[in-house]
Amino acid sequence: MDDFSLKIIPLGGCGEIGMNMTLLCVMDKYFFVDGGALFPDASLLGVDLILPDTKFIDENQIWPEAWLITHGHEDHIGALPHLYKKYPAPIYGTEFTIELIKAKFDDANINDAILNKWDFFQTVFFRNLKVTPFPVNHSIADASGLFFETQLGNILHMGDFRIDYYPPEKSMTHENIEKVINGKKVHLMMSDSTNSFQTGTDFSETEVLPSIVDYLDKAEGIVVIATFASNIWRLQSIFESAKLTGRKIALFGRSLFRNTEIANRLGLLNFAETTIIEIQDVSRYPRNEVCIICTGSQGESFSGLHRIAWDNVADFKIEAQDTIIFSSRIIPGNERPIESIVTQLTRIGCKVVTAKDDKNIHVSGHGYQDDLIKCIKTAKPKAFMPVHGTFRHLKQHRELAVECGIPEENCILVENGDVLVAGPEFLGVVETVHSGRDYVCPGGIFSQSSPIYKDRVALIYGGVVAVSFVFPDVGYDLIGTPAVTLKGVPLNAQELSKKMSMIFNYTIDLSLKKRNFSDEALQEDLRIAVRRFIEKKLNFKANILILFQRV
Repeated sequence: MDDFSLKIIPLGGCGEIGMNMTLLCVMDKYFFVDGGALFPDASLLGVDLILPDTKFIDENQIWPEAWLITHGHEDHIGALPHLYKKYPAPIYGTEFTIELIKAKFDDANINDAILNKWDFFQTVFFRNLKVTPFPVNHSIADASGLFFETQLGNILHMGDFRIDYYPPEKSMTHENIEKVINGKKVHLMMSDSTNSFQTGTDFSETEVLPSIVDYLDKAEGIVVIATFASNIWRLQSIFESAKLTGRKIALFGRSLFRNTEIANRLGLLNFAETTIIEIQDVSRYPRNEVCIICTGSQGESFSGLHRIAWDNVADFKIEAQDTIIFSSRIIPGNERPIESIVTQLTRIGCKVVTAKDDKNIHVSGHGYQDDLIKCIKTAKPKAFMPVHGTFRHLKQHRELAVECGIPEENCILVENGDVLVAGPEFLGVVETVHSGRDYVCPGGIFSQSSPIYKDRVALIYGGVVAVSFVFPDVGYDLIGTPAVTLKGVPLNAQELSKKMSMIFNYTIDLSLKKRNFSDEALQEDLRIAVRRFIEKKLNFKANILILFQRV
């Protein structure tokens, strides 16, 4: 690649929602912006977490000058404990973001990381680059956009954002854009596309509070509110609602305890200590005086709400008089597990309220079309790159940018692996490099295209048939009946064993006629023959292991 250019290379988050990671290359220096993860859906059995594939980084021996983190959501920091071990470099972020990363690193036994807290509108200088973080309205405290200044051009990276006109952050995104660029030219704007199909603008986070108060005031039993543990503004609304309605708060979920402690310590949350009770003390209070905040709004297994729904909590039991509120949106891909929990809670007889039932119980942290347009018109970029969304979201956001007056040829659709040259001349996408997904599984991290992961998938769906053939020291005269072991294959092992001698005799005659006959060649021929035999019986391909033993 040309060493005298300004390049953007997304490895995650462009063409999908989540797993955000972008390489910013300024001449010969690389900066890694965010290191996010995805959580697997039910189809990815045996996968604990999904990371960006970093083969391109490894093959080109790229070493980051720094990690630049926009905010503390999992799709922006979830991969860091894994990626940092491979690419250690100083990490920069706002105070709350750094505290969340520190907690993750403690869990991962990473003790040598250099974590740097930066302040809004305070420029940080690197070789070839100046970075100024600025506050944006989002569903987590201390969320930031980043203004990159280089001699090859300036880039405005919006992070995840919306515009809140009554913001808990005390400032509005579009006004902060104007302040950070301060009349300077924006050569490229990178902007969040998550809600690019939503018209208008969403209401303010502060407007959620009256709805929560109403539910807490009228509910006859316990009110359980499931939300994202990182949504500090929502937690504050719930604490205030509980105070107004005389309810105690019990937290249920490890990440809730951790984030609440951090936010309280940093002064981001304000509540009386007497408001909080332990989950084991819930049964000591009248049910209409208790509110439980829990994790599990996306239907995650083993989360607080999952355990509550399936009566897996020793200290109390949910009852028909209780109310369950999902104060969150459904992340695409999580529809099925959420529906499963809703169904189970409905079976118990609870009143279940989702954002579909009452839009006033949740507000999105991502900008609707009016927000996106206002920020584009404020920044007045020369070129535009939509990020953070599926291809449909990116395309819709691009159309909004064109309507705002940005030349169509300067509004570029970029997907993971595309290399966009933003300066000194704007060339658009000039090439595509390797990108993909790595899967964190028991036993290691594997690429989605790796033989190991493919073997695991094959084992999941095909089961295993192991056949052991015994021969004398010399020759291929079978000794006894071949032994068959089955795992996950609905056949009778003894009956199948009786067929193996016939299959062997037929296969050995064909194999001996081949020029390249060997034990290995015979094993492969037998593997194929056994698989075909089973496929005819069951109409699916099992995984076959052929073992030779000589006595």
